[in-house]
Amino acid sequence: MPAPETASPTTRSSAINAQEHNDSANDVVIIGAGMAGSRLAIKLATVWQQNDSNTHSDSHHSNNTQENKAPKITLISKESEVGYNRIMLSPVLAGETSFEDTYLYDKGDYERLGIHVLAAVGVDKIDTNNQQLSLDNGDCLSYGKLVIATGSTARVIPFPNHQAKGVHVFRDVADVDLLSEYAKQGKTGLVIGGGVLGLEAACALSSQGAAMTVIHVDDYVLNRQLDLPAALMLQEELVRRGVGLEVSAASTTIEVNDADEVVGLSLKDGRTLAADFIVMAVGIIPNTQLAADSGIEVNRAIVVDENMHTCCPNIYAIGECVEINDELFGMVSSVNQHVDSLIQVLTHPAIESNWSPFVSVPLALKLKVSGIAVFSSGQIEFDDEELAVVEQIVYRHIEDNQYHCLFVKADHLIGAVLYGETGDGTFYSKLINEQIDISSVKQDLIFGAAYCQSKLENQDSDNAAISPVSTGEQTAVTQQETAALQTIACA
Repeated sequence: MPAPETASPTTRSSAINAQEHNDSANDVVIIGAGMAGSRLAIKLATVWQQNDSNTHSDSHHSNNTQENKAPKITLISKESEVGYNRIMLSPVLAGETSFEDTYLYDKGDYERLGIHVLAAVGVDKIDTNNQQLSLDNGDCLSYGKLVIATGSTARVIPFPNHQAKGVHVFRDVADVDLLSEYAKQGKTGLVIGGGVLGLEAACALSSQGAAMTVIHVDDYVLNRQLDLPAALMLQEELVRRGVGLEVSAASTTIEVNDADEVVGLSLKDGRTLAADFIVMAVGIIPNTQLAADSGIEVNRAIVVDENMHTCCPNIYAIGECVEINDELFGMVSSVNQHVDSLIQVLTHPAIESNWSPFVSVPLALKLKVSGIAVFSSGQIEFDDEELAVVEQIVYRHIEDNQYHCLFVKADHLIGAVLYGETGDGTFYSKLINEQIDISSVKQDLIFGAAYCQSKLENQDSDNAAISPVSTGEQTAVTQQETAALQTIACA
C-alpha cells in the first residue's frame, strides 16, 4: 500500500496500527549506529531474546515457538566505528582516555544478541511503498519495521572562507585525529562557540599543547546553562588554566593565505586574531535529507509523535534527528527516553496501553569542563515580570570555589545552578521535575538532600513526597558556611 506523505499526529497512530500488523515480517532495520541506534538495537534484542527464552521454557507455549521467534535486527552504520559515545570524544582529545574506551557496547554483544551489523555502509533511499532500502554499496535491503536514527551534523556558519584548510568541527573520531595533530605541533587555535562542546574542545586541545582561545558572541560562556555568577567563576578558572576568552565577540571573516590556509579570524570590532586552525562549535543540524527525499514528513527535523511514529507506516525515528511537538533534542537523557518509548511500541505493537509515550521534562546538565564540575536544571533565565515573583537562594564559599543558586517560585523549586560541588544535582532535578512543594524545607534547601530528605518523606501524601535520592558523600555545614548563606528576594 502506498505510504502517505503526511499525516496529522492525531490520526498517525491509528493509521499505522492498521498497517503494521498486516506485515508477516517484523524484522527491524535501524539506520544509524550512534548512541540512539546502537542502544535501541541492544536493548530491543535483549528484550526479544529474553521473551524468546521464556517462551521456550514454558511448555504451555511450546507449540508457538516458531510464531514467537524473536525478529531479526539489522543495524546500519555509515561510520566504520559502531556504537561509540560521542560525549567521550572530549577526554579522548585531551589524551585522558583511548578511543576504545568510548564504545557503548562490546562487539561481542551484537554477535551474542544476533544483531546483524553493516558498518561503513550508507543508505541512499528509502522506498516506503515496497519497504525496501537502497544501500550505497549497490545492495537492497527489505524491512518490516524501519527506525531512522541518523543523528545530526555539526553546524558550520558560512563565514567568508569557511571551507578553507584548517576549519574544522568536533563531531566524530576523524575530527579527533585531525585536531590532535594541531595540538601535538603546538599550533594556535580558535574555537567559535562558548557552549559545552566549544569549551570542552578548547580545554582538551590546550591540555595537549595547543594555544587556544574561545570566541563567544554572548556576554558569557554557557549562557544557556549557567547564570552570570557561575559563568564568571568558570571563565576565571579557564583563564587560569591557559584558555583565552573573547566574549561579546562577533566573528565576521576567516582570514586565509594564498594557499587557502587559515591564518586568523576577523571580528566585528575590527580586530583580527591570529590562528593556525579554527574549530566551529556552534550547534548541530538534524540529519533529515534521507527522510525528506523518501517522502517522510520533515520540519526542522523528522516529525514524529510521542510514540516515535513518522507519517509513514512501519517507519519510526529517534534521537537528534527527530522533532516532537516542535521540540528538538540534543541531550542524552532525551534520546534515551526516545529509545525506551520505541521499545514499548515494538515489543507490544498491538497493545497501546503498554506503550510509554515520550514526555518532555526540564533538562538537567551535569558536566566537567577542564575538571570543573557544573550543573544546571530547570529555568534559570527570567524576564522582568518573572523576576518579580522569583526568589533566589544563594550559597557561596569562596575558599572552596563553590557557588549554588536555587530559583524558587510559589514554594516550588523551578531552577538550580551548581558550581564546584554538584552532588545534589539529582536531588534538585527531582524536585523541579516532580514539582514538589518545598515549603517545609525551604530554609534548609540550599544544603541539599541530607538536610531535607526526611522532612520531605514525612510530608502528607497530598504534598507529593519524593522517594530517596542517592546524593553521595555529604559535607557538614559549618557556622562559617551558614553565615555565607544569603536569601535574596528578586524584586
